[in-house]
Amino acid sequence: MKTSELLMELSKIDGPSGMEDRVLERIEGIVGKGFRTKLGGLVHEIKGGGRSRIGVFAHADEVSLMVSKSAGDGFFYLETVGGVDPKILPASRVKVYTRSGVVKGVIGIMAPHITPPEKKGKVQGYDDLLLDASMSDWKKIRVGDRVILDVKPCEMNGKVCGKALDNRAGCTSLILASEKLKKFLLRNDVFFVFSSMEEVGGPGAKSVAHQLKLDYAIVVDVTFAEDTGVSQRMEMGKGPAIGVGPFIDRDFVELAMDVAKENNIPYQIEPLPGRTGTDADSIRRAWVGIRTLLLSIPLLHMHTPVEVVDPKDVEETARLIAHLVAAV
Repeated sequence: MKTSELLMELSKIDGPSGMEDRVLERIEGIVGKGFRTKLGGLVHEIKGGGRSRIGVFAHADEVSLMVSKSAGDGFFYLETVGGVDPKILPASRVKVYTRSGVVKGVIGIMAPHITPPEKKGKVQGYDDLLLDASMSDWKKIRVGDRVILDVKPCEMNGKVCGKALDNRAGCTSLILASEKLKKFLLRNDVFFVFSSMEEVGGPGAKSVAHQLKLDYAIVVDVTFAEDTGVSQRMEMGKGPAIGVGPFIDRDFVELAMDVAKENNIPYQIEPLPGRTGTDADSIRRAWVGIRTLLLSIPLLHMHTPVEVVDPKDVEETARLIAHLVAAV
């Protein structure tokens, strides 16, 4: 399967935080049988010489919405699960995961003809947005049900566009790296961890890092490809970004750069002066302290249904993971 096809396949699968099972079942079907963690993640182990224990992490969950209150007659209020900006939601098709199956709906918006003057041209917040399931079997919907935007991924000019590429791009790089490692004679035991609930604080990664008593951890996530105007832009098509900052092990960073140069793997340096906003923050503090590295795949339009990644960056991230694991 081409990398772009694998990205799109994983993007299609719905896996909101705490409900990652569908994603993990597909990943397990590709990489082989693993074991499930108590907090809903998947661990795939590749045994080596046992010198050290290395965890390679990518979170499998995606941002979503939750039904918070009924507004009557098939209309419902919503809250965010993870960082979802309300301005992306109006006029979207959605799927509601109820206890009795999936119910289709839309997030409507008042027609401009009847919008009050004080609200015209303004971004509406969650108090003004309603899930409209009135044309479906809306009586199945209950408070607490999860809501996912109903979109299909696509490939455009070599890039992949879709929902949940944060962090199915990272999951894809782990899948590719696990395949590449079959060609290596490993001195270390490697655990590929497809973790849960990163978008709501990351308890899935921290708990399994402690459980596995890791010596090293490589965390793979995405980063902003947009020009933020504050720090150096991470560009698509130029390889993974190696994070540098107080939460990242300095020696591990130097090793990653040396391995990348030795194997002609393009990479970028991402300055992270404080918390990284990824599972690396909690993993670094797990167990007795774990030597942690962060590799990030450049991505456009994060936490929207039109996230964009370059499959080449995913592939180069996988190459770096494989060679780095072999070099530790």
